[in-house]
Amino acid sequence: MSASMMEELVECKLCRNRLQRPRMLSCQHTFCLSCLQGLVQPTSEVVDCPSCGQQIYLRTAGPDGILELPTNLYLDSLLTSLQEETAYGAGDQSCSKCKTVGSASACQHCLQAFCTVCWSHHITELQSQLPSLLDQLRGAKDRLHHRTQDFRDTCKRLKEHINVAVEVKIQTLRVEQENLNVKAGELLKKGELSAETLLQRITDAEQTASKDSFGAISENKKKVALFLQLHRTTSALLEEVSNWGEPRPTFDAENFRIDTAEEGKTGSTVEDTDDVFSEDPVRSMAQVNSPDSLSNYYKVRSFMPRVSLGRSVLQRPAGVGVAPWDDGVNMYIAGTDGRHVLVIDRNRMKLVHQLSTPDMLYPHGIAFSKPLREVYVTDKWKHCVHVFNAEGTYLRQLGKKGHAEGHFESPEGITSGPGPNENDDQTFLYVCDTGNDRVQASTAPVIDPRDGSVIRVLGIWDPQPGHSYKRTDFNQPTGIAVSKDRVVVSDFGNKRIKTYTLTGEKLSEFGSMGEERGQFRSPECVALDHLGFILVGDSGNARVQIFRPNGTLVRVFGGRGASPGKFAWVSGITVANNMDIIVTDSKNSSVQIF
Repeated sequence: MSASMMEELVECKLCRNRLQRPRMLSCQHTFCLSCLQGLVQPTSEVVDCPSCGQQIYLRTAGPDGILELPTNLYLDSLLTSLQEETAYGAGDQSCSKCKTVGSASACQHCLQAFCTVCWSHHITELQSQLPSLLDQLRGAKDRLHHRTQDFRDTCKRLKEHINVAVEVKIQTLRVEQENLNVKAGELLKKGELSAETLLQRITDAEQTASKDSFGAISENKKKVALFLQLHRTTSALLEEVSNWGEPRPTFDAENFRIDTAEEGKTGSTVEDTDDVFSEDPVRSMAQVNSPDSLSNYYKVRSFMPRVSLGRSVLQRPAGVGVAPWDDGVNMYIAGTDGRHVLVIDRNRMKLVHQLSTPDMLYPHGIAFSKPLREVYVTDKWKHCVHVFNAEGTYLRQLGKKGHAEGHFESPEGITSGPGPNENDDQTFLYVCDTGNDRVQASTAPVIDPRDGSVIRVLGIWDPQPGHSYKRTDFNQPTGIAVSKDRVVVSDFGNKRIKTYTLTGEKLSEFGSMGEERGQFRSPECVALDHLGFILVGDSGNARVQIFRPNGTLVRVFGGRGASPGKFAWVSGITVANNMDIIVTDSKNSSVQIF
């Protein structure tokens, strides 16, 4: 490892100096003891990680609780190596703790050498880090529980979609109906079996990480080996829990089959179909004030990100939005694993604060009301909408789990806009009620942001004569955007983009399942620019597609990968007033600003 790399590793991200008495949080980020103590009040029982925003609960309130946090032994060893100036001859090795030169053996975990006397103290330090691993494992069990429940609900809805599609077909398709139900049951059984297996692995790791199991081992080297194994196992389990249940299965009614949206060759060469330019035109709104000029702007624009944030800040981000107050300086990003919404200053690219509440389980979509100065966050696992003010204070909850109007099941996309009377002083919320297949009863309802009362439901029709099923225009709607005269919905399960008037009349739809330009695989999110051009996060194809308001394709950018300008799964998209296109990527845990 080069000296510059070592210096970067031992730098405190708060004071930008070498770490002094480093303390490690349960999220694995490490800072100076004094820097962390400066973040807490004497009565504080939690500390927010400055890097990822995760709330860390302290065993003891105040600065003493920071002192009880474990040290990062690996970084300690690097600091020791950088500070040592004396080289010892072959056969002589100094103890990293007491500095005695002589017979000392190295620890495989932290790479430091210890004499016989100091080994006991070092093992005690390793044992002190076991509660941190246990806390992470317990958190993983909790997240897996919610993901398992959400997956069960998804599989249940999958069967319902199959039944609805079969009802409108002739009797000869009943055999096919049964076959598909069997496959759905097998998919559910396979998913639950994998969840049970993962849960058992987490439980086994918990038992192994207990102090009793650790203390039962007499040999120090074996204890170190066990600790290393636990550390690797915990990291792997946390990653598996975050990815469990994805991608979600949907029913493709057009081709009459189950689609699991699995990654394949899709999206790997999409940028080859477009010209790439090295520089953007001048971003002047006066130059893009007509559909033709804006179309040309998108065609010649280079889609290489000017800003990219990664895992050090984000935890599987979902929806993204730019607040309409304070000149649009603040960018809001839903962090699903962290159970909070990060607020980032776009000018300085610094974390300003975060929105959270103990009841928030899986924040997904974000919307704003400029007149009310309020922020709205859909909660997929809590089945509601959380409301905060512009200062970040929690105000109220809209809706709860259910199928009645005003209730939700796994809501995802949300936006705000005018109602049918186009009153700029009044804000309406449009919510993708994903699990109910409406824009409010089942896909995208329109609700009053003050009390959650339903004003209109889009996409639900009365049953056909002789049938009991209510018909819906949607199959898991996940994204929504509103302009002055229409509503645009990304119909995830049907692989289409659909447009409606503000009063709910359908205007048009475009797209189909596939990998070609203008086709979609899992279109999860959608955004509109100032002229109504439609930007679609084509998540299954790992790309963004831009269309005119009438559905004519203008430009495609992205492609599968982790390098700048590439995506793994587009989970959120928005267009700022200065024409910045902000795209979140849940699988790469990144946000890119183009």
